[in-house]
Amino acid sequence: MPPISRRDVLKAAAAASLMPLLPGCGESAAPGGVSELPKVLFDHGVASGDPLTDAVMLWTRVTPSAPAFAAIPVRWRIARDPQLLDVVGEGSVAAALASDYTVKVDVRGLSPGSAYYYQFNVGDQRSPLGRTRTAPTGAVDNLRFAFVTCSDYARGLFNVYRRVAERSDLQAVVHLGDYIYENAIQDGVRAQIPARETVTLDDYRLRYATLHTDADLQELHRQHPMIWVWDDHEVANNAWRGGAGAHDPATQGDYAVRRANAFKAAHEWLPIRTPNAGDLSVIYRRFVFGDLVDLLMVDARQVGRDEPVPPNTLFGDTVPVHMQNGAFTDATRQILGTAQEQWLIDQLDGSTSRWRVLGNQVYFSPLKLVGAPRASGLSVFLSNDKWDGYEPARDRILDAIARTNNVVVMTGDAHEAYAFDVTADPNNPVAYEALSGTGSLAVEFVVTSTSTRGDEPVGDSITALLQSLPNDAEQLLRLTNPHLKYYNNTLNGYVLLDFTPARVQSEFWFVPRVGEASSEESLGAIFVSETGSNKLITGSEQSPQGQNAPAPAPAQ
Repeated sequence: MPPISRRDVLKAAAAASLMPLLPGCGESAAPGGVSELPKVLFDHGVASGDPLTDAVMLWTRVTPSAPAFAAIPVRWRIARDPQLLDVVGEGSVAAALASDYTVKVDVRGLSPGSAYYYQFNVGDQRSPLGRTRTAPTGAVDNLRFAFVTCSDYARGLFNVYRRVAERSDLQAVVHLGDYIYENAIQDGVRAQIPARETVTLDDYRLRYATLHTDADLQELHRQHPMIWVWDDHEVANNAWRGGAGAHDPATQGDYAVRRANAFKAAHEWLPIRTPNAGDLSVIYRRFVFGDLVDLLMVDARQVGRDEPVPPNTLFGDTVPVHMQNGAFTDATRQILGTAQEQWLIDQLDGSTSRWRVLGNQVYFSPLKLVGAPRASGLSVFLSNDKWDGYEPARDRILDAIARTNNVVVMTGDAHEAYAFDVTADPNNPVAYEALSGTGSLAVEFVVTSTSTRGDEPVGDSITALLQSLPNDAEQLLRLTNPHLKYYNNTLNGYVLLDFTPARVQSEFWFVPRVGEASSEESLGAIFVSETGSNKLITGSEQSPQGQNAPAPAPAQ
């Protein structure tokens, strides 16, 4: 699927000028009684998402010159060629004030495993040209995905998104949440807009609108379909189903109202096929890519998560670590919710694809400060916010994973990169043998942030010295976490997953900085899990691009 060139854009613009308006589409009443189409801009680009074998979601947002129109008729066209001449679908849809003038079209009747090009227009006013791709059917030899997370607009530029946009061979981009941040940071690389924490519907809409003016994010959406789930910052930091650690009812009002505002804006501004229009909290869903990959996008944050249990060690909140006793052992506590948990178990049990892939927000594998066999009860865990804070719920998913094979967990949130063998008892040599990987049930890859980590301080400052100390953290962590195979806590980046029937290969890619624009990237590590092995081995650096090397030049 070649990238879209400048010539393609010009040809598509010429073809789009021939698009007829549907009868009556030119009859929108403008202020003053003049019957004409309004002047609009497509300042926020285009996007596609949630690809099926015969369908894909298309998205744009029109900006009217005056917000007096209740609805604006928008034409769309999708074709097999970037000149938009081999048309397979077209129509009209209203960009309504009630949905912030965003437009979403669920285009059906497409061919599987195919590239398409699309564009929107209001009269002779045209959007950028977009490219998308449907899921394949039948026997599939190779699939490649990129996955990303944590894109705080204030903390850094989206160099990561540009590098992903430049890769021409991706089936889709998976976004694991924290697409926006709700905070009011003004002292970063660029100011948050609005300059306050997002609480109202208008706040969340403006935050999404601000991100969608970023050229790197626009290019990512223009080149590739996205499959997205939220994490916590799409609402508020440390969110759970009934509240958030960062929400103050005294100053920010009813959390349920804030949550509803955040969910509405997210469904408006992202190319998601809303699973349940009557309950916007439900976004877990499945995507099938032939016989090779079942992608199960879960929500471990918003729809069913119980409030985290407070740390229970002598350190208290000073060092927020915990042990698996007391309320942490309560089998009724949920991180997915009962309905989603059963859905995930059923999907794992019923999948017939070669690989089962979970798109997940917080790291699934245990991560310990003090490691000991599980039966001893002496382990000290680093975070009550991750699956470690919901161990009985994780055990139920691990039981389902143990009944199948070839499970890959994709994880975001951490602002650090990890690779794990997945095991319930990593410090017990009878249950898991670190050198051989015997006892591992699955593999997990945790992607670092797109921008949220920011850049490391440089020079001889005290801050730079203190931040250099964790450079040896991988060795320290692996002493207590033998299932941990890789760790990087200094850079922003993304992960590529390349699937074949014989193996999955992960590539950890990093950008050197996000405080300024950069076209550089570097390969940090490669790992392979061979089919049926359910464990990681170090991959060959002789072929870091996998089987389908991307085109060397980005779209123009």
